[in-house]
Amino acid sequence: VLPAMLDHMAKGDMPDERQLRTIAAASLDEQKEVWKANKPSKGDPQVSWWSVANALAKTRMYARDASFGNDLREAYGIAWVEDLFAPADQDSRYTTDVDAFLGAQQEWMTQNLPKKGVIAEVSNYGEVKLPPKAERVYGTPKKSDHTAMYLDREGKVKTVHFRMPEAKKKAKAAEEAGGADETLVVSKPRPDVTRKGVEMIGDLRTDALHEALSRAPIEDDTLLALLVLAFAGQNVRVDSGAGGDHSYGRRFPRHAATLFDAEGKFAFDTDTLRIAARGVLIDVLSCREGMSKSGVVALVAGCAIGADGFLANMGTEDFLSCLSRPALEGSCADTPVLPRARVKDTRAALVEHFKEGHFVHPAALFAPDAISLAEWLAKSAVTEVEDDD
Repeated sequence: VLPAMLDHMAKGDMPDERQLRTIAAASLDEQKEVWKANKPSKGDPQVSWWSVANALAKTRMYARDASFGNDLREAYGIAWVEDLFAPADQDSRYTTDVDAFLGAQQEWMTQNLPKKGVIAEVSNYGEVKLPPKAERVYGTPKKSDHTAMYLDREGKVKTVHFRMPEAKKKAKAAEEAGGADETLVVSKPRPDVTRKGVEMIGDLRTDALHEALSRAPIEDDTLLALLVLAFAGQNVRVDSGAGGDHSYGRRFPRHAATLFDAEGKFAFDTDTLRIAARGVLIDVLSCREGMSKSGVVALVAGCAIGADGFLANMGTEDFLSCLSRPALEGSCADTPVLPRARVKDTRAALVEHFKEGHFVHPAALFAPDAISLAEWLAKSAVTEVEDDD
């Protein structure tokens, strides 16, 4: 077990026996990487041993479930490991190299596929997927029936028989003809890159992309265009205050799509880029109350571009009725309107006065509150990265 983990366990924070076995079965390098992400902090001194064990847990593929022999085992570089905790009378050899095990099983099925056989896939529930209209045969198969081989959830090779509608109708004729060949369903080959390989490619691409974004020279126009493109990512969710009839996942891609030419090349002119950038900002920034509110950053943005000059006239019955008496009477300043004895009379006079004018209440101006802005800056400021070693 990693010394850093042992030191923490010595303080009394221990995993249970099952978690400890999982941790101990992993390499020290793997333990070190997982410990970096899960080690305790001053704010949270308790370790989630479940998370640590879960991150280190590996699927075991057992030798007793393998159909392939030593030739394929050596070809795929599979090395069996003994489970020292297993009963002595049980073949406990296993490997955690799932892709290699499944690849060897897949190749064994290909080499041993019957003449009228196919290699099938399984559903999310572990059930074999037969060809459309196929009828599974549970009894003794006929010569005209097909065989489907597949791997179950444990990686074992399984075999089932099925009958196609045409074969069912002509079963007798096929038997008399010596089981004449019929059109077989084409087996789906093993993909060139496995799921684990695809995940590794995703990690490598992400690291390279982040490195390039950090260090590669990027023109200002391209940088702005990439920002527009980033908001169109399928991992981005924004509670927009802009409204509009846009289905889920369509709001931001519509802006990014304008930056591509007819051949699908990422190419654009300055005017198109400006329009797309404005569209993204409109869809993101919002001062509406509720889940779409952007907060203080929207006020900063409005202040930076002079949005005060675009505020609509607030000298209306709807808005003025929301003001208290002191606030309403304060709105009479710099106007010929004098406060009346009744609030509604003062309000009516102001509405009449601003019918042809323009009134903006000071609370509506794009002036970020200094305290709120300071709190946001303090919370958002970049701090020195903690040493992971």
